Amino acid sequence: MADIIIDLLASGLSYDEIVEEFFGLEKEDILAVLKYASQKLDHPVIAA
Repeated sequence: MADIIIDLLASGLSYDEIVEEFFGLEKEDILAVLKYASQKLDHPVIAA
């Protein structure tokens, strides 16, 4: 589901538009998806 939300945001949909499309989804859920994605992408780079 997180990937769908990110794709919709990348396509230009607003928080409000996404919330309208998914019953029960709230703006805070979208922010949680972005935080999750940020944490997954934030990893140390080890130089050889």
